[in-house]
Amino acid sequence: MKFLRKTALFLVLALLVSSMMFSCKDKENEIDRDGWWLSDAGGRPSTPDDLPENIDFEGYEFLVFYRAGDWVNFYECEGNYDTDVNPVYQTVYERNLKVQSRLNAKITWVPSDNGGRSETASQITQILNSAEYYDFFLTTNNTCVSNGNNAQMIDFSLSQYINLSQPWWWKDVIEEISFDGTTINFLVGDMNIINITKMSAFYFNSDLIDERLRKTPSYFYDLVDEKKWTIEILDQLAKDCYKDLNGNQSEDENDSYAFPWTGGETVNQFLWSTRVADDLYTRSADGRFITLNFKGNDDIVTLCEQMTKLLHNNVGVLNYSSKPSGTFDGLIVQEFSEGKYVFLPQRLSAATTDYMRDMETDYGIIPYPLMSEGDEYISDIQDSSTCIFAPRVADRVNDKISTCIEALCAEAYRYTTEAFYNVALKNKYARDDDASRMIDLIYESAHKSFIVEYGGQASSIAGTLYSAVYGQSSVATAIAAKADAAQASINKFISDTLKTMYS
Repeated sequence: MKFLRKTALFLVLALLVSSMMFSCKDKENEIDRDGWWLSDAGGRPSTPDDLPENIDFEGYEFLVFYRAGDWVNFYECEGNYDTDVNPVYQTVYERNLKVQSRLNAKITWVPSDNGGRSETASQITQILNSAEYYDFFLTTNNTCVSNGNNAQMIDFSLSQYINLSQPWWWKDVIEEISFDGTTINFLVGDMNIINITKMSAFYFNSDLIDERLRKTPSYFYDLVDEKKWTIEILDQLAKDCYKDLNGNQSEDENDSYAFPWTGGETVNQFLWSTRVADDLYTRSADGRFITLNFKGNDDIVTLCEQMTKLLHNNVGVLNYSSKPSGTFDGLIVQEFSEGKYVFLPQRLSAATTDYMRDMETDYGIIPYPLMSEGDEYISDIQDSSTCIFAPRVADRVNDKISTCIEALCAEAYRYTTEAFYNVALKNKYARDDDASRMIDLIYESAHKSFIVEYGGQASSIAGTLYSAVYGQSSVATAIAAKADAAQASINKFISDTLKTMYS
């Protein structure tokens, strides 16, 4: 991934362990002790930022609103210092202490009233249209990007202390989710660890690929390396995975399958993890006019046909679309860990679950399959990942806000991402060196799609592709009916936003 630098430094696992041994009674003095922050050895910990020295905000309290949920809280916001919790939580906790001490300020994290997408989106919109004040927001993309309130948000490209050339900023992602490619309303940086967990990843059960397919893990890793791991290959393998366990010569849930699928969870990850995701629109030179590339796009038709064939017409693929969407994520990971499926189409977050950590059988991790041999891998960052924005009402303290955000992301880059990515994800959760190498490939090929992020402002053209696959309908017909309205809608959104923002 162009916007992510290859990690230069591996934190020593002993440092993780030693940091867990400190007593909670010393919390008042964590900032002064040796621990996460002791490093003069070069690499990430010594990477300087451009913030002024001797910053003193005289006890200013930053109020930060975030979408409720333990995952966001512990991995990105408050963290947790209890000695028996995830060490990554501890780096987040200490990150905050370090930044507060450096700025002579306080950071107060305020959760939303409800962790649901629509409820949180409504609350954010209400806050932006009221006198209620927050310095900045940290929440999932699908609760802030898609609500179309860009004109009410600070343009961080004008903030003198946000330096997007620093390695802790995911510059390509930031530009992708900009409504015009120029105005920076949404920031994504190394404090947004959830973006890593939301990258699409494909798993296989090492025992079952031997039992059902007579394949070894190296077979799949070689396919990936040679760029031959395609949807067509998966389609054939999935057929060979099916096993009629009850002998009734009829497919039912009691049989054994390659993998199950449901609505958006599976379909969208397949769709947006191929080169099609990178070729659906072009921007004008100034970034303020977008041309949607849907009409006459043969690649879209081919991809949707491949997906329809795989999901609807393959004996080895189980249709779980009737399952409640809220239960599917945990259910499929649990059932895979229990040996029910050969494959698991999911995200990197699956590897961090108790189900996968406790799984007795080894498993492999590879990227999602290509549309065609020789393509470049693309790993979709699901729109439930996180970003940062600030309301325009906070512009009067823009320098303070941008300084705090820059400091938080810089410290996360130096320690938190390293602890999570190299120590936990690649060494603790990956079962072999090849899987660890594949995680690097996924990480470096991660991609966000403007078409998905601004789907609501583009007449749900992204939803049109999903519906065509889900409903086995003609994608060409669906696009023909939607494309002109989508183009007009996104043009109007950009034009109206610019007029409002700069009027």
